[in-house]
Formats: sequence, C-alpha cells, structure tokens
Amino acid sequence: MKKLEEIADVFSGVQVSRFVDPKGEKTPIIKNKFTDSYSLDYYYENISNSINEKYYSKKGDIIISLSQPNTVSIIHEDGFIIPMYFAVIRVNEMYDPSFIYHLISSKDFHKKLHIFCEGGALRVIKVAALKSIKLNIPNLEKQKQYGEFFNLIDKKNMLIDLKKDYNDKIKEYLIQTQIKGE
Repeated sequence: MKKLEEIADVFSGVQVSRFVDPKGEKTPIIKNKFTDSYSLDYYYENISNSINEKYYSKKGDIIISLSQPNTVSIIHEDGFIIPMYFAVIRVNEMYDPSFIYHLISSKDFHKKLHIFCEGGALRVIKVAALKSIKLNIPNLEKQKQYGEFFNLIDKKNMLIDLKKDYNDKIKEYLIQTQIKGE
C-alpha cells in the first residue's frame, strides 16, 4: 500500500484568468466537463508566457475534478492548460500511468474519495486529502499488463457505444423514410 503522493506529484491546476493576455499565444484549456467518457472538452484562450510549465499537460497525466462527481481522465497529449478545478496526478517513472488511471477511476477509489469530500451543496476534495489516499500497487510489470488489458476493455466499450449510436441513427433514418413514404 502506498499513498498517492508517494507514487506521483499531486497538485491542483492553475487559475487561468490570472494569465489571460490578449497578446499571448492561443492555448487549449481543459473545460470542467467531459464531452463523453473517452475525451476531454477544451477551449482556446490567449495566455501569457509567464505561466509555469507544470500547469501544461503531459501525456500520461491523470486529472480528477475536485468537485463531485470527481470525474477522472487521462491526458493523451501535451500542451493543454489544466485549470484549478482539477487535481493533476503526474505519475513517477516507476509506475504505469494507465494502471494508476484505472485504479483512480474505480468505484473503490471513489468510495475512499467520498470520505474526504467537504462542503454542503458543492462537495469538494482537497488536494492534501487526495495525496493521502492509499493504493495497492503491484510491481511495474504487472501494472503494465493490467494497464494494457484495462485499456483494451475501454476501447471495446467505446466501440460498442459507437456501434449502438450508429444503429440508433440507422433505425431513425429508416423510420423517417417510412413516415415520408419513401
């Protein structure tokens, strides 16, 4: 069992409004919502070059929304700015980011997380509490094997969802052609 802070750098994102600069470079910023369970939504803002590099995403970063429902995602590209309503989990070299992502996405982890949530209507988790959560971590080889296997399951589920969406569109098209008498 290891605390999350023992296997990763864990910190909150940046307050983006402090770095907005009309003369700055257009930079993608992650929104506080996900378009679906497989991808992030983002927008562009002109940002000054004085922002610390640590707030730019790196491939393999795990982000978790600090407010409920504490949505978790793994970043697949460098260069997105991570705003302050996310915690960034930047996994150390001796650990597999994909495996850690799946652990953090699990119902068991969210049960642990729920204990630390504070507040009334808007329940949030503090980064310090997030750092203290313990995880059962196998050796690196097993992490990589499990991580790859879990990724394949996610890809399969994504394809099943996509197939369902296409089937629903085909069905709707056929119904519309019947209604129009075609």
